[in-house]
Amino acid sequence: MNKFNPEILPLKGLPEIKFGDTIQQLEFVLGPPEETDELDDDFDPEGKTLVYHYWDKFHTFFFRGKGKPFLISIESDHLDTSIFDQKIFKMKEEEIVALFAENKFTDTDIEEEEWGEKRLSYEELAIDFYFEDGQLSTVNWSAELDDFGDVVLTD
Repeated sequence: MNKFNPEILPLKGLPEIKFGDTIQQLEFVLGPPEETDELDDDFDPEGKTLVYHYWDKFHTFFFRGKGKPFLISIESDHLDTSIFDQKIFKMKEEEIVALFAENKFTDTDIEEEEWGEKRLSYEELAIDFYFEDGQLSTVNWSAELDDFGDVVLTD
């Protein structure tokens, strides 16, 4: 098993784990998960989303698809998670917005939930930042999917 690198690669995944990978490919890199869940799939009422929790790595991986499920989304609360060479959990919301603007991404969507959680989204990159009491709590990024629900692989 390689040293785990929690670097966000938008629309791609992580350096060692890519969107479209199978459960077997994930387990080859990280070993078996500490916990798994099965959720009803909003995209396909007959399908399920398989959730693989790696609590010791502070990452959760979401798989979808009949037959051989494939990776569609990743969630992290790992303090060393980075994007654009910056560790984001050490940044305030305004600093994350500035970082994305520096990298030419300015189209944001902000939504506040009644219980106080705030979501900052960059739809173009399929990435969501969740804040509680002004502090980044989790980040979730996803694959781009085509009209058939398959992962669009990017270079």
